[in-house]
Parts: sequence; C-alpha cells; structure tokens
Amino acid sequence: MARNKKSGATRAKAKAKRPNPARKKASAKNIIEAQSRDAAYQRALKSADPVKRQVGEQVFQRTYIDKGLLAKEASLLHTRWVGNRYMSPVQATQAFTDAYVAAYRAAWARHFDPSEAPHKQPCTSSLALNDRAVITSLWQARQKADELGMPYDLFCEIVMERWIVGRKTKHPPLPNQLLSGKLFDAWMRGHPSWAEASERLFLPVWDRRFFMEPSGEDPVHAAAMRALRADVLHAKDGPAKLARYLGVDGPLTEARAGAMFEADIVRDALVTVAVPAEVNEAPEGYIPACIGNRNDVRDMPCHNCPFTVQCSSVKRKVTRALNAAGVSGDPRADRRREQNRNSQRKHREEQRRKLAA
Repeated sequence: MARNKKSGATRAKAKAKRPNPARKKASAKNIIEAQSRDAAYQRALKSADPVKRQVGEQVFQRTYIDKGLLAKEASLLHTRWVGNRYMSPVQATQAFTDAYVAAYRAAWARHFDPSEAPHKQPCTSSLALNDRAVITSLWQARQKADELGMPYDLFCEIVMERWIVGRKTKHPPLPNQLLSGKLFDAWMRGHPSWAEASERLFLPVWDRRFFMEPSGEDPVHAAAMRALRADVLHAKDGPAKLARYLGVDGPLTEARAGAMFEADIVRDALVTVAVPAEVNEAPEGYIPACIGNRNDVRDMPCHNCPFTVQCSSVKRKVTRALNAAGVSGDPRADRRREQNRNSQRKHREEQRRKLAA
C-alpha cells in the first residue's frame, strides 16, 4: 500500500513537471498583449501634442483601470504630495513605479546582496508592460501614497524597511504586497516629517511650472508656495533656507520673496545669492491633472470644479478614440463580457465531451 502511495505521489510530481501547452500559449498571448499595450502607452506619453497625450493616457486608463479607482482621482489630487500634483494619474503611477523599483533595489542592496541589487526586477520599469494585476496593484499603492500626502520615494522606502526589518522577510514586498502589512497605518504615522518634506521641496526634477510665475490662477503653484513659506519659517536659519529657493534655478524672484517674507529675512538671504529680476510666465494655463475623471458622487470636488465643461469634452474625445479603435466606450466591460462568453463556451464543450463519453 505504501508503495502504491509513493508511486501515486511520484506520478503526480512527474505530471506537475510536464510542460503545460495551454499555459505556454496563454503566456505568449499575455506577452504580445503587454507589448501592444506598452507601444500605445509610450506613444501617448511621448506625444508632443498635449491633446493627443491627454486622450492617449485616458484611453489607457479606461481600458485597464477599474472605474472605482478612477473615481478617486479628483479627491486625491487635493491630498497628493504637492510636487506630484501636475502629473496625470498615469504619469503619477509611472513615477510611483520608478520609485518602487529603485526602492526595491536599494533595499536588496542594504539587506541582502549589493551585487544582485541592480538586476532585481520586481516589475517592469514601464507600467504598461506589466500584466493587468500588477498595474492595478501599483495604481492602488500610488493612490494610497497620494491619500497620505507622501512623496513616492519616501513611501516606498518606508514600506521596504518596515517589511524586511519588522516582518523579517527574505525579500522586499512585491507590488501586490505593498499595502498588505497589518501595521501599515502605524508605519506611516508621522510621515512625511518636516525634515522629510523639506529635503524634497522644489527638486530640479519637479515640473518646470513650479519654477515659473503662473499666467493665471493655479492652485498647485499656490500650494507649493505655501509649502515653501512654511519651510522657511520653520527652519532654524530662515535666511539660509530662503537662499535655497532664490537664484537662477530657484522658484523665487526677489520681488516674490519680498511679498512672502519679512524684509530682514529677504535681505539676509540675498547676501549669499544672486537672483534674477524676473521669471518667465508659464506658457500654458492651469488644467487639473485629474481632468477626464469626473465623479458625480455627492461631496466630491467635481461638483464645484470650474473645469467641468473641459472635463466632459476630454471624456467625449476618449470615447471617440476608443470607438475609432473598434471598441466601446467601456473596454473593460467589453473584456468581461468576452471572458464570460469564452467561459460559457468552454463549459458547454466540457459538458458535450462528458455526454459523448
């Protein structure tokens, strides 16, 4: 009897090792789908035409991102770390993906093997090359960072460190594990601290609009200026901190600094730095990064948004672009219906085979 059991286990093990043609075929199909998805994604991100870029990103969102997640974007724009608020949801999630991969490799180098770290690839660098489940996990994690007002690099660094040190795991978290820690809320409490925020304000990689006087009302630029002012007033050496924001590459002119701070702080700051007399105006007016994701749920900021007409126009353009590609305005629903039809067809075929046997 024992010999038969062992034989059965051996057969099962051998069967498990045999290649599964269906799985190989599905894998190849997924690779082709990912490559096609990424090609359209890269065309959208690299388009010089802002309208085409906007529509291309919206087509990607509507095709691959759940409606429930997209409905959160308008409210998250008001809590997102200020340095990321000019980014569209797609651009923000790509920036989060970049930060996640960098943090994963840094954690591997710090806790495991530095020589292996540069080759670690917890997900592909291009958001669109990942499979749908990974894209969704990265999107959800980015939204959580936005909800908490966290810079993406800091968010990822904290999760990596707490995950490895606190849980004593053998690898940093994968995309679907970024929000799974039972102590997640405790990990994030108190972050970003003033020091963590201060060192990340007005970095050279920030959108150029942060370093230009807006041509009209711009709530993102205004929020960044409030953060800058608070940073200077909070510093032990206010003039030295202000000097960081003055100069050719800084966001402040002498006149702007004079309107924001006491004269003695500005005077002492100017001793160490030369500032331009004026800055160029931004060439384009403010458009909220969440445009095209209008949410009609009660108490959402969309109800009082002055860009309602433009937002609806973007949504119509996206629907027309999808229709032109041969799909409906809701490609995710189309895919679910196709999957249901295929499942029912396979079920009927299986039933016919059983009856024929």
